Amino acid sequence: MNNDDLGNRIARTVIDEFNNLNIKSGKPTTRSNGVIEWTVLASIVALMNGEIIPITLATGVKVLPNKVRNYSNGLMVHDMHAEILSLRLFNLFLLEEVQKSDSKLVKKNNDIFQLRNDIKLALFVTEPPCGDASMTYLSNNLESNDPWESNRSESTFNRGRNNFDQLGVVRTKPGRSDSLISYSKSCSDKLCLKQLTGICNAITSTLFDPIFLNFLVVKDVTEQDFYRCFIDRFPTDHQLELLKYDFDLFEYGKSNIKEPSPLSLLYICPSKTVQVLNNGVKNGSFIRNKPPKPGGESIICNQSLAKNLPLPIDARTYEEFKRSNVERELLKAKGQTILQNWKHSDVDDFII
Repeated sequence: MNNDDLGNRIARTVIDEFNNLNIKSGKPTTRSNGVIEWTVLASIVALMNGEIIPITLATGVKVLPNKVRNYSNGLMVHDMHAEILSLRLFNLFLLEEVQKSDSKLVKKNNDIFQLRNDIKLALFVTEPPCGDASMTYLSNNLESNDPWESNRSESTFNRGRNNFDQLGVVRTKPGRSDSLISYSKSCSDKLCLKQLTGICNAITSTLFDPIFLNFLVVKDVTEQDFYRCFIDRFPTDHQLELLKYDFDLFEYGKSNIKEPSPLSLLYICPSKTVQVLNNGVKNGSFIRNKPPKPGGESIICNQSLAKNLPLPIDARTYEEFKRSNVERELLKAKGQTILQNWKHSDVDDFII
């Protein structure tokens, strides 16, 4: 497939797919007080035989504080940035595909599943991924470039705009100085790590050979930021290729006169699976300082994904199950060492 205008063709396909969704809620709206909402849209797209096939659509800009992990029990989605939601949705899509006899994208080779050889994957995002890849974009669009003042508890890691003048470093979400601490790494850092481990998660990696993204499709990232973030500081055999676009009919983009939407829309295009999240759980199921209402967990929370694995799990807890995949755990540790200063989130474990 010719790459000359591929970024624009992917952007057009994804945004059209999103705009044509006929759903009652989940898209940004104008509130009763006149405030207009914005969000970020991300999509995993399959490129096959000249076709551009959106697999997942996701919106979101929120992240839950680290303290939620004390009671989440695998029932809450902690990172609701659109890119990460889209990747989690893709893993649910893979679990759906392995149960089909006629999948167009997945094949079985002996006892392991694989993505078909003629398929490439692109991650489309309407904003540069937060963290190191977005530093110039942020600098050019913020009223003040003064770095935040770090407190002692944050002195060992870069949070949001802490040490804003430092480039090529790991940063955590969120991007507001007045928010509760989350140790969730930036989308830039998480995407770097997935160039080493692949985008399969702890569940799907037991079924699939590693699957890698080929392209990052984004409008406003600078080539300097992209290469520093994804190539110079993290050399791997599976590096992303940047595709830029200027076609943009996404009407819910970020603006200084808008407020971020509290909702995240999840949509798997082939199966038309849809869900709306609020505070990491199904919209309407949030309970403050507790797990969600019964049945209110997301289709992409760890408990839901584990239940969709079509194999018996030989482990007592989810954490034990994750650690049993020694090769994947070693790769993660290697990548975190390369990136340096990787502050781990608290464990969110549950009985399987």
